[in-house]
Amino acid sequence: MLSFAKFYLILPLLFFGLSLESLGAYLVVDVVDGDTLWFLDNGKKEKLRLSQIDAPEKKQEYGMEAKNFLENLVLGKQITINFQGKKDRYGRYLGEVVLEEENINKLLVRNGLAWVYDRYVTDETYYLDLIVAKDNKINIWSSDEQISPWQWRREN
Repeated sequence: MLSFAKFYLILPLLFFGLSLESLGAYLVVDVVDGDTLWFLDNGKKEKLRLSQIDAPEKKQEYGMEAKNFLENLVLGKQITINFQGKKDRYGRYLGEVVLEEENINKLLVRNGLAWVYDRYVTDETYYLDLIVAKDNKINIWSSDEQISPWQWRREN
């Protein structure tokens, strides 16, 4: 929900035909899984793959927990996206999701619902969140044996 101060700053922009998207706010309209969602960009549905992380696949252990966690956080809400480069080979945007100044990608890692995607990570601070989850044996890390999503995809 927008605060009154933000509302009064945005109101003139809306009056002149600009949208929230022009300010970097995007409405989440669907969550595919723990690291993929759909958002509206000037009325057009676009797909976003959360960068830096890899959440379990839906059929993998903790996959639905990751999806539900992300869905409960962002579905129907305005988010900010820090886009990272061009679209991937599947036509998805890549980026970090921010909601109320919280990095949602890192929150998934900290809550043991995503791995740091070693192959693509560019922000080493993600490993600090991983240490928190591992040390506290949260979700994925509650067992001594984990299968990363990239390994699971190869095997299935």
